[in-house]
Amino acid sequence: MYSVSDIIDLTRYPIDRLDSAEATALIATCQEALESGALCCCPGFIKPDALKMIVREESSLEGVAYPYEASRSAYLEPDDSLPEDHPRNAGHFCSYRQVLNHQISNSSGLRAVYSWPALTEFLRRILNVDNLYQSVCPHMSLTMHFASEGDENGWHFDGNDFVVSLLLQASEQGGEFEYIPNVRSKSDERYETVSRVTEDPDQFAKRPTLEPGTLALFKGDLSLHRVRPIGETTQPRIIAVFSYDEQPGHVFPQDYIDEVRGIAASQDPV
Repeated sequence: MYSVSDIIDLTRYPIDRLDSAEATALIATCQEALESGALCCCPGFIKPDALKMIVREESSLEGVAYPYEASRSAYLEPDDSLPEDHPRNAGHFCSYRQVLNHQISNSSGLRAVYSWPALTEFLRRILNVDNLYQSVCPHMSLTMHFASEGDENGWHFDGNDFVVSLLLQASEQGGEFEYIPNVRSKSDERYETVSRVTEDPDQFAKRPTLEPGTLALFKGDLSLHRVRPIGETTQPRIIAVFSYDEQPGHVFPQDYIDEVRGIAASQDPV
């Protein structure tokens, strides 16, 4: 078993002392970044040696990852009442391989980070919500995406309020995270703006520099985003996703889990 003090840079990120002046200042900085740009990044969150160890541990799982390849709407659900070429119905290519929670060892360094209660409390304070709990979903609470040459995660809005990710390894070319903060609102989908962005991302999109070892908190429900296509590379892009909810006992819908695992609706889940 690992100690989080050997994995997380607690000098730079004093999550073990959340009531200290240093932690209070850190939380305020993260809140400001999330409010102004929908993205809060903590570079160097994982110590370099620990990051190498985690990558070694988890790289072997690429061979058992579930492949996903599809063209999907940026809104996740298209609208048949709208024209086929409408921004809500336009397809954006997605291709990667996903490792699910039940495949990740309970004794791994990655599991130690996700399971640490102080990290959950740190995120709760940044989000300024009354409660925050780790998901208990046996498949989706802790996941990883592997992406190699030609893979990408096309333009989309998230179906949940926020996403917490930990970049473990970058590809040598491509694979940049690209986004437009708060491009839509709860009352206005701003379809024309979304269309302009996807047609000319070089003009409109932000591409923050995310180094391996960066913990990121992103509000993607209103912010259009994607992972750009992976170019020529000798190593896959690897990113872990930590799932939380404001209610205890959260699990993902079975039809979503079945889609990820490639199980047809007529089959019984294994």
